[in-house]
Amino acid sequence: MITNTFFVCPACGNDKKFKVFMSNFQIIKQSPELGKRTDESSILPNLHQKDNYVECQFCFKIYEYDSALIIGKRYLRTIQKLYKKQVPSSDIMPQLEA
Repeated sequence: MITNTFFVCPACGNDKKFKVFMSNFQIIKQSPELGKRTDESSILPNLHQKDNYVECQFCFKIYEYDSALIIGKRYLRTIQKLYKKQVPSSDIMPQLEA
């Protein structure tokens, strides 16, 4: 199972917990701040070997694995751009001289 993937649910905005169904079944937890998985359940056998999808743990919507992967990559790029554009608060408010 690929462990450097990131998912986000376009329906509810969940970016933390998903079930991944491929040749194996696994529950993952991920951090949008870090852009990677923080926890994974042990790999369990998938009864339907041809399944290839991701299920949101909050709204239970199902997405094709490749589509979910593309959405997750776009989401991470957007988040990273926003973090880079943040201006430190010291640049916004000038220091008062004593």
